[in-house]
Amino acid sequence: MSYIAFATDNFDKVAYFYGVTPSFPIVEQWDRTNGRGQRFNLGGGLRLEILDNLRERQPAPLEMSARVHVVIEVEDIQKAFGRMKILAPTPNDTSWGARLFQILDPDGVPVTFLEWTQTEGHQG
Repeated sequence: MSYIAFATDNFDKVAYFYGVTPSFPIVEQWDRTNGRGQRFNLGGGLRLEILDNLRERQPAPLEMSARVHVVIEVEDIQKAFGRMKILAPTPNDTSWGARLFQILDPDGVPVTFLEWTQTEGHQG
C-alpha cells in the first residue's frame, strides 16, 4: 500500500481535520511515548499518514512549502462537497476539464477535491 506521510506540530488538530472534515476512515493508529500517528484511507489505493512531530525523539524542523498539496480525485464533486464538516468554497469548473474545490488543513496544506469532467488530457 502506498501512502504520503506528514509530520506536524499540531497533531490533534490535523488528525481531527482529516478524520472529521472529509471523514476519511482511520485504518491504523498508534500512541507511544516516542511516537504517535494515524493513517487514513483517502480512497483509490492511497493513504495519508499523520505523525506527531513533537513526540519524535528528534523532532524535525518543519517548514511549509508551496510545493506540497494533496489532491483527492472523486467521482462526484457535489457529494464530496456535501460531506464537508467545515465551510468550503463552492466547486468550480476549470479550463482543463475538471471541477474542484480546495480547503486548507490546520497546517496550511492545500487539500483539493477534484472530479474529472473531461477524459481528454486526463492521465488517470
